[in-house]
Amino acid sequence: MKTLPIIMALGLFTATNAFAQSGTQPDPLAKLPPANSVKLSQVIAKTEGRPGFYAIKSVSFSDGEYEIVYFMDDGAEVRMNYDAKTGEARPPKTGGLFGQ
Repeated sequence: MKTLPIIMALGLFTATNAFAQSGTQPDPLAKLPPANSVKLSQVIAKTEGRPGFYAIKSVSFSDGEYEIVYFMDDGAEVRMNYDAKTGEARPPKTGGLFGQ
């Protein structure tokens, strides 16, 4: 009698696992910059060349933009977004002085 619940549980686990594998798996590259985008090293070099640049705090990518947070010589923290396809700098879309 104890084997019946075990067999049922095993059958449920197998069916659930098969269902999960039959679904579409997310593409791990979908959240990365596209193949034809500007290289991150070029964007970092552009940032480091800005007047008063001191050091990079963080770099991230989302929604087609690189976001670089860096410090100026006077200690001011700057957040700048760069279009991944063109490498053009622009203020962040939200927050900060120019954000909505």
